[in-house]
Amino acid sequence: MNLDNVDIVGVAFLVGMALLSGYFLLLRIREFYVEKPDPKLTYATIVELEKLVGQFHQFQRDTKMDLEAHDRRRSRSVAGIHELIRKNAEHIAALIAQTEMTSQRISELTIKTERLQEKIKL
Repeated sequence: MNLDNVDIVGVAFLVGMALLSGYFLLLRIREFYVEKPDPKLTYATIVELEKLVGQFHQFQRDTKMDLEAHDRRRSRSVAGIHELIRKNAEHIAALIAQTEMTSQRISELTIKTERLQEKIKL
């Protein structure tokens, strides 16, 4: 072998090694900054996002309808409770009146009984 060829082969070998080392470092840097896991596997597409937004809006509509139905039932329940309270108040007033009448009759009967006892004793 000629010495000139050996120098050229050595320089070519060193340049090749430097280029391969640079390429290897570039691949390592790229691997370091690459997202893990793969974004294609983790991120949603626009179609999937639109589908999710549609489902969310449907959920909002359903929830709003449920809340309105619950509010109507609550309003009817409150109206029913007020009606029961009114009827109970009427019944209580009637019972109070009956109690007063009964107390008055008992008082009258007590007075009459006492008078009869006094007449019998005389």
